[in-house]
Amino acid sequence: MRFRCQGDEVLTRVTRVARYASFDEMFAYEAVASVNPTANREEQLANIRQIYPPEREALGVLAIGIELVDPPRPH
Repeated sequence: MRFRCQGDEVLTRVTRVARYASFDEMFAYEAVASVNPTANREEQLANIRQIYPPEREALGVLAIGIELVDPPRPH
């Protein structure tokens, strides 16, 4: 999976995919710090729910593990 952000690009490899019914369930099994190392659980839930409304969360949640393949480079 290739990510591009503000002119930088990084190539990663997907290491695992886990499916959950909700963000609450996801954070029962996944470390909040793996999503945002500066937020606690309540802050991260509030942040995510600003992006994903309840009708989208109701479709289910995927947690995707990745590892770096190539170092970041300017695009």
